[in-house]
Amino acid sequence: MSYLIALILVSVSIFIGSAFISLLLGIILAYLVDLPVNFITKKIGPIFIQIGIILLAFSIPIDDAFEITKSFIPSISIFVLSIFLCGFIIGKLFNLKRNEIILISSGTAICGATAIAAIAPIIKASPKSLLTSIALIFLLNGFALILFPLMGNYFGISDDFFGAWIALSIHDTASVLGAALSFGNESVDIATTIKLTRTLWLIPLILVVSIIYDKKTTFKIPIFVLTFIFVLFLNSHLDINNMTTLYIDYASNIFLFAGLFCIGTSINKQSILSLNQGIILHALVLWVIAILLSYILVSYVI
Repeated sequence: MSYLIALILVSVSIFIGSAFISLLLGIILAYLVDLPVNFITKKIGPIFIQIGIILLAFSIPIDDAFEITKSFIPSISIFVLSIFLCGFIIGKLFNLKRNEIILISSGTAICGATAIAAIAPIIKASPKSLLTSIALIFLLNGFALILFPLMGNYFGISDDFFGAWIALSIHDTASVLGAALSFGNESVDIATTIKLTRTLWLIPLILVVSIIYDKKTTFKIPIFVLTFIFVLFLNSHLDINNMTTLYIDYASNIFLFAGLFCIGTSINKQSILSLNQGIILHALVLWVIAILLSYILVSYVI
């Protein structure tokens, strides 16, 4: 019965075509139905998002992607390093444990739950710290899906500026794309390109943390990011007509909306209830700084 309800709700989310509704329906399912730990949606959500991102590469000219990346590399670097520095300062003010500071700072600076999950084993973070950090980042991502499109429309922000702003401000790639889709498809390409460039900072992060904590730790390069880059280059040598591009974009949206629904079903009630005031304030204050800093950095480029 759970799978039937999930199938119906994910179909509704795809039909409606709203990133926020997709995420909300997933959360509703998780709260109303006692889903098992190994429920399929909890496993395939990130995979669907990655497939959707890769399909997006077919609609992004490589010259545009290269220009965007080249223009924003300094801003991305300043953002990541500044957020890490602020994260440690704020974390010390709230008397948080070093592992908690590293987890929240990594998630805010680079790529949300992906960064947290990647470094948690290296720093030997406790299961509780891991779950609470991911749950908190997840809640902020859900809030971002509502907040950013509203702010973008209220202030009359251009598509390019909005895409670049959310690519730096929002933690997870899925939520960046969700906010971009909610604001307008024209902001999706620049948001995707900048966000994936920001995600590549995961590599030096793991290297540095590994040297400090465990020199024997190995790391994995984000395969889907490399695949995205490969498809960009492949697309430059393919002569894809407009109709085919539309079908690919449609398929990309299906995977993205389905992925957001699946991610919504991964909500963990227990981890949310166990959040303490210090870690909540740390994440909130750091996110506010990230939003303001990213706005300033994007203003200098666009």
